[in-house]
Amino acid sequence: MDADVIIAGAGLAGACAALHLAPTRRVLVLDAGQPGQGASGAAAGLVNPFMGRKAHSAWRRTEALVALHATLEVARATALFHNTGVLRPARDARQAEAFADAAAAFPDAARWHGAEATHERWPEVVAPHGALWISDGGTVSIPAMVEALLAAAQTYGATLHPHAALRAWTSTTTGVRVQTTQGDALDAATLLLAIGDGFQAFPALETLPLHRVKGQTVRLARPPNLPTTLPALSGGVYVVPDADALIVGATFEHTFADVDPDPTQSLELRAKAAALLATLADASVLDARAGVRLTVPRTASPKRLPLLGPLPGAPRVWVFTGLGAKGLLTAPLLASWLPEALANPERIPTEVSTLRLA
Repeated sequence: MDADVIIAGAGLAGACAALHLAPTRRVLVLDAGQPGQGASGAAAGLVNPFMGRKAHSAWRRTEALVALHATLEVARATALFHNTGVLRPARDARQAEAFADAAAAFPDAARWHGAEATHERWPEVVAPHGALWISDGGTVSIPAMVEALLAAAQTYGATLHPHAALRAWTSTTTGVRVQTTQGDALDAATLLLAIGDGFQAFPALETLPLHRVKGQTVRLARPPNLPTTLPALSGGVYVVPDADALIVGATFEHTFADVDPDPTQSLELRAKAAALLATLADASVLDARAGVRLTVPRTASPKRLPLLGPLPGAPRVWVFTGLGAKGLLTAPLLASWLPEALANPERIPTEVSTLRLA
């Protein structure tokens, strides 16, 4: 065999899987373009453990944060995590109440600041209803993380084949035979599909409960009067410090004709960012990026969690997909289960396991 596991896709899911599998298995990674492109390249990399309008604690929040930091440590890339914290200005009195409740429920991780206290600590932030401070939140450059994880996986013996996309696969008596767009035929015990929006090209994946969402981010020139200690912000949009720029995102387009950045959406993102930081109203738009992220609809997963496990009817073909906007808090965690789960898929928690789809 050419590998124990062939991973199709070198985005965040594929890179996390490669790093966690490479120490114990022969891993070969295929990707259609450069690693970290697509949805991974368009994301800003916000680590926000309290999401949604009511700041619900993320699924397996503590485990997820531990897995993220452990994954970066294995890759010797802990410096990629910027512990800026995340500040969530409340949009109205009702949300302020929900945020205060979240802070009371999780005093070790979140703290509520009223309007006066917020203004005193972060005077540049618009927060007339107060804000929720999430101390263990932060940011990670996802393209840089993908690059670091793949490089570390290669030190364990993984092989990377960029510009070699998956074209087809067939089951064999011993595993899976993979055909690439470069004409190669590769044999492996297991094929792991982490191909993101590329799933559309394969009829065998049509039955998976996946929903396509176009997301756009924009980079704004950083106004010189903003302090270097500015935290990441989340309120309608997120604002992530990035050296001499700020990344603002993201749009959620459920109907779209293409995946190109839209200049109108860039201006709308800037306007929403200015509602959090008034000084951004006239900030220069440096560039914009867009990609398609896959989510699992609430009809299939009430918490819209990703999917991991064997494809129904094809036990040697696995999927790792549906990360949505939660990739940094799900991909490292799910990938950390793979070394044991490949031999025992029933160990994957039911909420994310494909076994429940059979």
